[in-house]
Amino acid sequence: MTEILALNEVAVHRSGKEPVLQIDSFAMKRGELAALVGPNGAGKSTLLQAINLLQPYKGEIRLFGEKADSDKARALRRRTAMVFQETLLLEGSVFANVAMPLRFRGMAAGEVKARVAQALAVFGCAHLAERQAKRLSGGEGQRVCLARALVTEPELLLLDEPFAALDVATRSALLEELRQLAKQKGITVLLVSHHFSDVLYFAERAVALFAGRILQDDEPENLLRRPVNEKVARLVGMDNLFPCTLETVGARQLLRLSESLAIPCEGFAGKVPSFCCLPGDGLSLAAGGEALLAEGWFLLQGKVERVLPDIGSCCVLVRAGGLLWKARLPLAHGGATFVPGDSLCLRFRPAEMQRF
Repeated sequence: MTEILALNEVAVHRSGKEPVLQIDSFAMKRGELAALVGPNGAGKSTLLQAINLLQPYKGEIRLFGEKADSDKARALRRRTAMVFQETLLLEGSVFANVAMPLRFRGMAAGEVKARVAQALAVFGCAHLAERQAKRLSGGEGQRVCLARALVTEPELLLLDEPFAALDVATRSALLEELRQLAKQKGITVLLVSHHFSDVLYFAERAVALFAGRILQDDEPENLLRRPVNEKVARLVGMDNLFPCTLETVGARQLLRLSESLAIPCEGFAGKVPSFCCLPGDGLSLAAGGEALLAEGWFLLQGKVERVLPDIGSCCVLVRAGGLLWKARLPLAHGGATFVPGDSLCLRFRPAEMQRF
């Protein structure tokens, strides 16, 4: 696959000696759909602006196989489009807003009309063509911004939280429309989002950014199930994240999670962990004597504190071993049968716990 974007030793400085962005290496190929996640101030928007050649930087950025020198910046930027969180629409009609980048390129009027009509149709905005852009709703405005970005048929699309202010239904619909179009056209997309559900829905690759540096670049599911450290675990909303220490008792190694709970941790080597985590679907619950301690499993007595319903599943909060555990259970498997106060057995595989 053709490499669309490549960063090598890219740094952005503002005030102070420490860079606000320090990317050792990052690359994307044609047609890749990636998401950039991180807390506020992590440098996500700065990274997008540097890629779009709107932010001064040190190091090397290559776009479409060419080094992004200043004399090439305008030509390279024209092969890229960027959509911001704010609906940046100008005075005038929706048609005029979407046609603007084509007119800047000197395209003939007939071609402009055909391209704009097609772009508006793709995002369900054809009926808005003559409406004043400033009078659109938030969802309508972002659809028009997407149509304007894609009317030029960019090879690289940068999305800086464009759906953050939209309701869940509108956000999901736009993400699906955009995903289908990007796949059909082979467009490379880098999406910034605070909603990890958007990342799972849209992206094939997730990049966790903290303090201007990439901590994990992986499949979205691996960030959820195998985060590289506590920061990433908290970012993705890990269900069970506990401080821990490593103890050696005779020939045995134990991972201590609380004063009353230590878990076998055989054969551990490497850096001594300070945190461990386990996704909620890695826990199973059983009442009374129904639980069996099979090989490789750890069994813990507990009591239900709360049951939180969701569509097709529920989250059961269980107090056990001096800790509050979150178990995610499908409704079809009896997840809703537990009630606060129930005594039960909580079971999991220590080998599935991520330690860092």
